[in-house]
Amino acid sequence: MDDGDLDPAWQAAADGYADQRQWLALADRIRAQRPADALTVYLRWIEPLRKQTGNSAYERMTELLLSARACHLSLGTEAEFTSYLATLRADQKRKRNLMAMLDQHGL
Repeated sequence: MDDGDLDPAWQAAADGYADQRQWLALADRIRAQRPADALTVYLRWIEPLRKQTGNSAYERMTELLLSARACHLSLGTEAEFTSYLATLRADQKRKRNLMAMLDQHGL
């Protein structure tokens, strides 16, 4: 990935040679060219955060949701993101700090 050759980096990650940090860095780098692939990465890492509490988890979830929204905008699937976000908000509504963070970022 360091040399900018993202296709082999994606394949190496898919073959199991990437940790979470590397997956997310790769998704950030390919988001403009391959938003659907980047979106799958963001959604995969949002799911475990749904079970966590604490501001650091909420901040990370908010960052990932912003990235997922950018992917949906590129793909023209804003309605799908809106539905996903509504479901997530309903599921997480008791987490007041998370709801406040999402509101601050227009999510």
